[in-house]
Amino acid sequence: MTLADLVPDTAARVEETLPFSPVFWSLTYEFLPALVDALFEASLITGTVQATDIQVTLAAGTTYFDLQNNTAIGIPAGVIAALRLKAPYAVRKTSLASLDATTPNWQSATPLPPETRGSSIISWFPLGVSKFGIYPQLLSDSFVTMDFLVSPIVAPRPYVTTLPVNFQEEFTSAFSEYAAVMLRSKELGEDSQESDTVMNEYLQQMKGLSLFQNRLDSLVLTPAYGAKAGVQKRELV
Repeated sequence: MTLADLVPDTAARVEETLPFSPVFWSLTYEFLPALVDALFEASLITGTVQATDIQVTLAAGTTYFDLQNNTAIGIPAGVIAALRLKAPYAVRKTSLASLDATTPNWQSATPLPPETRGSSIISWFPLGVSKFGIYPQLLSDSFVTMDFLVSPIVAPRPYVTTLPVNFQEEFTSAFSEYAAVMLRSKELGEDSQESDTVMNEYLQQMKGLSLFQNRLDSLVLTPAYGAKAGVQKRELV
């Protein structure tokens, strides 16, 4: 499936004509960006698209590692967040706050000698969309396996209709719904108001589809959007 397959349904939802010679909307600068935004929204809510079992090289004597533009150590392009870090031994996922609370002065800890689990990672923690870290530092370079949430589209604008849509078929209609909402939000009156109903339908579909995603971490879904958005934590299913 490509973006071209999503255009006809999106056009019908905003009363545009086909074959596509748009009267009210621009295919390149309005339709396609709205569809790509729908892919990103779905990926963030449901946990797709994932790159799994990626071998990453962690350098010795290093605590923080870049997620962006760091393909040299094995991190794929377009990474949004690190989800899991796996090794032949147990590695606990934690946070900076937890490390500060349980292990004061952990930043200044030296690598442990081999007889006490040297060159082994006790825990790792994500740092937004830019970095992740490990504790303690390693005595030597080490290979680990990581899973990442990656961007569904890595191509820059302007987008083209041949870009692939790497989602299962159940997502298809939801993308057109979201794109139509974004387009109608530019209008005034009833069209703009009715888009709220369609947006809620989109979020309900994403909530249902997220139940099929098998992962070890929890993601966040909120039924609202905008300034009033709250947080509802979803646990592993």
